Amino acid sequence: MTRKRSLIGSLTAVFALTGILAGCGGNNNAGSSDATTPPSGSAATTAPAATAAEVQKVNFSIVSARPGDEAFYKEQMDIFMKANPEVKVTVIANPTEQYNNALQLSFAANEGPDIFFIEGGQPQARTVYDNKWVEPLDSYMDEAFVARFPEGAFSRTSQTRVNGEVIGIPVRDPRFDKVRPLYYNKTILEQYGYSEPPKTHSEFVEAATRITKEGKGQVYGFAMMGKAPAVFGLSVSGLGSGLEGGVIGYEGNTIINLKTGQFSSKSATPVVEILRQLNAQKIVAPGWENWDTAQMHQQFAAGRVAMFIGAAWQAEEIRKLNAGMDMGIAAAPVPDAGRSGYRDTPTIAEPRYAMSSQSKVKEAAWKVLDFLGSVEFERANYEYAKELVLMPAAMEGIAMSADMEQIVTVMDETIRMLRLSIRITRTMTSSRRASAMPCRSRRFRRYS
Repeated sequence: MTRKRSLIGSLTAVFALTGILAGCGGNNNAGSSDATTPPSGSAATTAPAATAAEVQKVNFSIVSARPGDEAFYKEQMDIFMKANPEVKVTVIANPTEQYNNALQLSFAANEGPDIFFIEGGQPQARTVYDNKWVEPLDSYMDEAFVARFPEGAFSRTSQTRVNGEVIGIPVRDPRFDKVRPLYYNKTILEQYGYSEPPKTHSEFVEAATRITKEGKGQVYGFAMMGKAPAVFGLSVSGLGSGLEGGVIGYEGNTIINLKTGQFSSKSATPVVEILRQLNAQKIVAPGWENWDTAQMHQQFAAGRVAMFIGAAWQAEEIRKLNAGMDMGIAAAPVPDAGRSGYRDTPTIAEPRYAMSSQSKVKEAAWKVLDFLGSVEFERANYEYAKELVLMPAAMEGIAMSADMEQIVTVMDETIRMLRLSIRITRTMTSSRRASAMPCRSRRFRRYS
């Protein structure tokens, strides 16, 4: 953590990047539901009242990015424990920027949680596997459990596997984590003469500059979140994805090699130069270096920022602060010469919930994982967090909000998935195989 913070410190002074992380968003899997029907399978089996001596205690470590995340997981664990009185689950929450460090310290002290989040995509999945923190789940999963998920979720090429072993249960469609949309205030843009959001880098710079200069400290054309490398990287990966596909590749979430200081992606160089100049010319909202996602939501919802590039989950948080805001969501601007690349998502599923190899109550821990891998839990997640989950049945019959429709449009425009994908309609009524062709509707297809 110290090193990452020092990198942001250098950004504050001269914007001379030695490391920027694109992050998987800040968001976490969270949700809320008034449904009390427990899922099918072992996690849902109602047991007779257990004595205190029979109760097995399971510690569940979660990432808390939203104010309601911890409360949601506690509510869901209450539902689970009502159906499984022989298991007592304690939820342990840590903020996103502290989570992986706290997890590492707990495992180093042989006090790791029984269940935990894999926060940080495939690089963190590899870390927990290589450090032997994670218990492979292949022997726990039966055909009925696997059948809940779309075909390919646990295939040999799925990123739920490391070295051929399943290390975690997926929850979200990975494209929801990887999309980097441009959020813009329609009212502010129209006030300064723009009927639509900027589509190219030059248009973006021109609009941000004009709004900031004419706003005279009351409104700023653009802002970034600089408190942590992961959220700062949202701006870079969003603006850079049009230059080449796969801004963030298999080597991890870094777009700059932290060991050599060299750019690992040609997308980073021109994008960082754009942001450096905007910062030097005082076009970016002041104090951005210390902004986290919550501060961005507050400033944007209050009408003090015209545009920012963020993660998909942030739309719902902004609506909680200003439900009537005239907010638009569009693809981040591309190079003036046009789009020449896409953000790539090489897998249908990524691991999220994992079991600790150190756990002394693995059977009880699996019961919790079985619950977290249920249609009922994923539906609760979707209803609260408005994050596209992996199971089509969990979203069936729930109409998309206007914000979600815009996010799905941005996914279609900016992301290309290799291998199988899910096809989801606005009302989430079905999933089907689709032909190998670019997606031009608000549905997810298979890409070649």
